[in-house]
Amino acid sequence: MIINHLSSGKEELRQHFSEGLTLAPDIHFIVEEILSAPGGYAVLYRRENGNQVLDTVELNKSGLATKVIAYLHQQL
Repeated sequence: MIINHLSSGKEELRQHFSEGLTLAPDIHFIVEEILSAPGGYAVLYRRENGNQVLDTVELNKSGLATKVIAYLHQQL
């Protein structure tokens, strides 16, 4: 599944997550793995609906996220 969303700035990101929480008000996660590398990290987790997700985060020199990609694996 590919969902393409590009957010720019705190307010747009806040709106994106607000809409997501409206669609899935009972959302919760179980963290399965956290992987780190120079310049970023990845979090593998499972959602309440059984879907597995891998979020990758690239960090700038100040430690702030500059790029986040979510890879979704849906249960068949």
